Amino acid sequence: MQAHVVLAHPETRSFNGLLADTTRSTLAAAGWDVTTTDLQASDFDPRESADHYADRADPDRFHAQTEQRHHADRGTTPPEVAAEVDRLLAADLLVVHFPLWWFGMPAILKGWMDRVFVYGQVYTSTKRYDAGVCSGRRMLTCVTTGASADSCAHDGREGDTRMLLWPVLFPFRYVGFEVLMPEVLHGIGGVDFLEGDVDGTSVVDRYADHWADQLTRLDDRPTVPFNRDADFGDDKRLVAGAQVHSPFVAHEPQLPWAADAHT
Repeated sequence: MQAHVVLAHPETRSFNGLLADTTRSTLAAAGWDVTTTDLQASDFDPRESADHYADRADPDRFHAQTEQRHHADRGTTPPEVAAEVDRLLAADLLVVHFPLWWFGMPAILKGWMDRVFVYGQVYTSTKRYDAGVCSGRRMLTCVTTGASADSCAHDGREGDTRMLLWPVLFPFRYVGFEVLMPEVLHGIGGVDFLEGDVDGTSVVDRYADHWADQLTRLDDRPTVPFNRDADFGDDKRLVAGAQVHSPFVAHEPQLPWAADAHT
């Protein structure tokens, strides 16, 4: 079994870095072959641009999908991207670690998706969703927040973290992954987090132990429900009677101010 771990944090010695180390050691102890990419430490450039392509399909105008497919077909994808694609496509399990920053993923992780989800290799118009290239593989993310669990609840001041994660997780569904329920660890960096508890353990210790335990029970972990291909008609809209799994894909607009856009 092959696993690939991606760390998207500017400090390898951060708590996210510790969690990534925990992932690597726990999976290895369970018999997995594990590869790791520390995006910051490897100086991964998150910007998709013409500068990455010496022999352009169109030298006059840069179009990312055109260049990605052109170079994928020729075997000339930029080497740092090609290496990540190889790791991605070899993995039975992908584990992604990142902190929630400004209610989304760090820019370097978004850029990793922009560049590594190569058009013509990781997805095409006929190889996505149910028929995605990564179909049959699993993806799991472990996310940290600075805010408390109460602040990140459905009725919390900062909004429901799990709703915020839907747009982050959907690209993995798009390329075919079975997306496991994310692990969200709250309150990272506060006084309670940094100081030891009365029993001598810290939140760091408890969270790391909890995460290691979760990794030993992947087969029991539920998946994030997404609509299947059959739930949509030829017009790409949800068919009548199809089950609704999130506010993002629903039979009726979920936001009052968005209703007019659908009339």
